[in-house]
This record gives sequence, C-alpha cells and structure tokens, in this order.
Amino acid sequence: MKLHDRIESVSHRSHEWVEQRDPASASGVLIGAWRRYTAVDGPLQSALLSLYLMVAVVPALLVMEEYLERNPKAFANHLIHHYHLNSQTGQLVRGVLATDRTHELGSALFAIAGALACGFGFGKVLQLVHARAWRLQLQSKPTDQARFALVLLGIFGLILLLFVQLKEIAGRPSWADPLVAPGWIALLTLFFVWAPRMLTHKLIPARALLPSAAITAFGLVVLMLVSSFVMQFWVDLYARDYGGFGVVMAIYFWLALSSAIIVACASLSPALANRRDLRAMSAP
Repeated sequence: MKLHDRIESVSHRSHEWVEQRDPASASGVLIGAWRRYTAVDGPLQSALLSLYLMVAVVPALLVMEEYLERNPKAFANHLIHHYHLNSQTGQLVRGVLATDRTHELGSALFAIAGALACGFGFGKVLQLVHARAWRLQLQSKPTDQARFALVLLGIFGLILLLFVQLKEIAGRPSWADPLVAPGWIALLTLFFVWAPRMLTHKLIPARALLPSAAITAFGLVVLMLVSSFVMQFWVDLYARDYGGFGVVMAIYFWLALSSAIIVACASLSPALANRRDLRAMSAP
C-alpha cells in the first residue's frame, strides 16, 4: 500500500471514530467543544480579547494604582517581590509599570480614551463567541453598547478588588494567596455566568452557563497561581533579550493565555449542556 493510500485510510478511520462518538461521553463532549471552538475562530477571538485587555484594561490598572497607592512604584515593587524577579529585570519592570504622579490627569484621560475606544470590544467579542458557540441568531440592539459598558465596568471592579487584596496581604506569607483562591473562583464563576447571559439577551439559561463558567474561573485562578512559580523565569527570559519591550511581551503572553481559556471554555459550554440534556432524556 502506498503512503498516500495509508494516509487516506488512517484519515477515513479517524473520521469514522469521531462520528461514532456518543455526544454524552467525555470524548464526545471534547469533540463537540472542538467543533464549536473552530466555528468561532477560537485563536482569532483569543487574540482580540487579549488585545482589548492590553489596550483598554492595563492603562486603567495603572491609573487605579496611581490613585490607590502613595508610592508610585508600589505595584511594580509588588510584582517584583511576588515573582522574585532579579534586580536587572526589576528595574525594567519599574520602568514599564511605575507611574509619574505629575501626569496623573493625563494618564487618566488616556485610560478613559482607551476604554471608550477599545474597552467595549471585549464585551463585543465575548458576545460573538457565545453566540456562535451556541449557534444563536442575535439581533443587534441599541442597548448592546450599554451591555458592553457593564462588562467593562465589571472587569474594572474585579481589578479594583484585586488591588485591595494585594494591598491587604502585602508582606504576608506566600500561603496567603492560595487561601483567597476559592473566593476568586466563586466570584469569577458568577461573572462568567452573568456576562455571557446578559450579552446574549438572556437566551442562554444560567444553569447551562454554570459548568463552563466554573471551569473558566478555575483555569484563570490556576493560571495566576502557576505564574507565581514560572513568571520569574519567563519575564527574565524576555527581558534579557528584549529589554523593557520584553516585559510588555511577557505580560501580553499571560493575557493571551487567559483569553484562550475564556474562549475555549465558552466553546465547551454548549457541549456540556448537550450532554446533560441527553443524559436527562435517557434517564428512567
């Protein structure tokens, strides 16, 4: 048998195996999620989410730090201490993230402009991802812009809460962070049930969104905890080769990972709901 024939045979058997999977089985759920992920252009939507976070949310984060901390380098110092960055990389992080209080008004105006120009895009992409994953035909409404604004405000609220946490546990033992992880999982689960349901005009039941929202929250919290161990080497690697721009690249990489988790779990949501419905129908 020629190589071409063998490849066709393997491809045909693989296709048959995929088609024969029970949608209620674990493999069937994963296959269904992958099909939804490709249908929503998962990599593209993940890149868009991370871009909107970088342009609209990160400047707002720095402005919040300006008004909440007396020391303009407090946020950068916390990151350096938390991730155990070396002195050279620490200087680059301060150069990128440390703010100048003489330009507080200007930076606030730039953050507001970025939020108005790009911040609504986060909610738009989140709406598009869930609508395509659930195969909904959403009609554009004038109130959609208000929905996008509410999602953006929700993100800012989460960031503000994170700042309060960082300020309260600063200088405490390293076990302080895992102790608050369950609270963050619960809070993020609520956010990722509320936001997609509101953005899709309440066409998706909250019960159907709950499992994927919990997985999304768990994945984001695990990513934050893992970053405590690997961020030091990752930022040092980029900073050594690219300097201050490397710090920005390292930050963007973690935003892209977070966005990929959000989009992947959104694609998993309808597959999980379909499995639950099939099991409910087959139950005596």
